[in-house]
Amino acid sequence: MAPRYQKGSLRQENRKDGKVWKLRHYALRAEDGRRVERTLFVGYVKDFPTEWDAWREVDRQGLTEKINNSTLRDGNAKFRKIAEDYIQNDLLNAEAISPKAGTTIYCYQHVIRHYLIDRWGDQVAIEIRPNQLEDWFMALSIDRNPEGLAWPSVSKIRNVMSLVYGHAQRGGLIPDDLKYNPARPPELGGARCKCESDYIAVILTPQQTFQILNSLPLLQQTMVVLDAATGLRYSEIAGLKWLDIDWEHNQIHVRRRWIRGNVREPKSRKSKAPVAMAPLLAKYLQAWRLQTEYAKPEDWIFASQKTPGADSACREYALPRLHPSCSSKGRSEIGGRTTLRISQSAPQSGFILGIQEEDRR
Repeated sequence: MAPRYQKGSLRQENRKDGKVWKLRHYALRAEDGRRVERTLFVGYVKDFPTEWDAWREVDRQGLTEKINNSTLRDGNAKFRKIAEDYIQNDLLNAEAISPKAGTTIYCYQHVIRHYLIDRWGDQVAIEIRPNQLEDWFMALSIDRNPEGLAWPSVSKIRNVMSLVYGHAQRGGLIPDDLKYNPARPPELGGARCKCESDYIAVILTPQQTFQILNSLPLLQQTMVVLDAATGLRYSEIAGLKWLDIDWEHNQIHVRRRWIRGNVREPKSRKSKAPVAMAPLLAKYLQAWRLQTEYAKPEDWIFASQKTPGADSACREYALPRLHPSCSSKGRSEIGGRTTLRISQSAPQSGFILGIQEEDRR
């Protein structure tokens, strides 16, 4: 006998952050096949004041279709299906409540397609167990394989998997009981995973840091001082052009980000605020401008040699295995990372105090 088509019904529920609309419907429980009531989140009453408004939102989200699909009725959705649904309707959705940045989209798609779907894609999503995930996490980790992943990377995979399950439950692709999410918090019975890194920083004095700095070519010196003195993100440094430098007022305007060949807006409104340019930083920038062949106002400060100045190329100039980093306690660190990074707390650090001291000489 074919399952009966259902439209569902709307009801309001109270939450700490306000009243919400829920769409009531029926589904078959996976354990015993009994028909039980389920609900799907529609939206906040403040956003959809009338029931008519709420029904329009139900149509916009395609919730009626979801409560009538075979996946929802049978509870047999493969992990591949819920993962692809997450990618298409959440991760890549520019109109989502919290749209993802380009770097986040790239990272999450890599995790989902090359790890999660590759391992779990053909399994029924609600049949994956936390202990299975724990065994897999250990197999991926550096504890089991010297060439394996560091635990923070494994933890990222676990977190992305939890996002996929959360999306599937909100959308009614799988039952909304927490027990069907094997990547739920460990204290609620989910898979456990180490979060800490085995990385140990090597502490340097400001004098040692300057010895390393002075051993670098001028271009890399400029990158290090720029990052340390401003706390800018890598993508913001890569997106700088000479016209962004305000020599008269000693500040740098952050107008764009450069990410894997794509130019984007700054990450947030606060990120668009100009940053102060210390006198020593200005000297480094002026020296680099005299040396580079791309010194016009519209040129990238760190222009690519591979595409004759047409693109930014911070990656071409990354410092292999050098990681100057400044802690809030005023100490400099160097480690085995493969990309250059100065921490956001840099302006309050000893590295900057060293720059200021050097600048006074």
